[in-house]
Amino acid sequence: MTRKELERKYEERGCKDYKLRNLADLKIIHGVNISELPGYTDLSEKHMKLFESSIIRFFNAHGLDSRKCLQPKCIHYVREIEYEKNISDNEAVLAGSEVNIIDSKTGLKKRCLYKNVIEKDISFKECRKYVNEYLYFELKNEWFHILDNGDWY
Repeated sequence: MTRKELERKYEERGCKDYKLRNLADLKIIHGVNISELPGYTDLSEKHMKLFESSIIRFFNAHGLDSRKCLQPKCIHYVREIEYEKNISDNEAVLAGSEVNIIDSKTGLKKRCLYKNVIEKDISFKECRKYVNEYLYFELKNEWFHILDNGDWY
C-alpha cells in the first residue's frame, strides 16, 4: 500500500491527524485484529486492556511509513527468571535465564519461550533467582516488554 492510500484510509476513518483512536481503526486501516494474535485469549482482562491501549500507542509512536511494516505476531504474559551465582564476596556472574509463557488468568506455566545458559558449569539450583513478569509483544523480527504503565522497551 502506498503512503497516499494509507493516508486516505486514515482520513476516511476521520483520523485527520493520522493517529489511530481505537482497535477498530487498527483493524480497518492496518488489518490487525488483536483478538486473533496467538496468546491474546490467554491474557487476563487486566492484561488484555493494557495491551489494547498499548498497541494503539505503539502504532501511533511510529511514522506512517513504518506502520505499514509493523506485523504483530503474538502477545504473551511471561515470567522471566535470571539466575545469578556469587563467585566471590564482591562478584556475581549471570549463569543464565529463561522466559516462560504464563496463563495470566491462572498463573500457571504454559511453556518455555526460551532458555539461555551462559555458564554451563553452574547449576541453576545453586543460583539466586530474579523474577520479572511482563507482557511480551512480538513483531516480525523484534519483540518488546510492555510494562504495567503501558510503556514498552
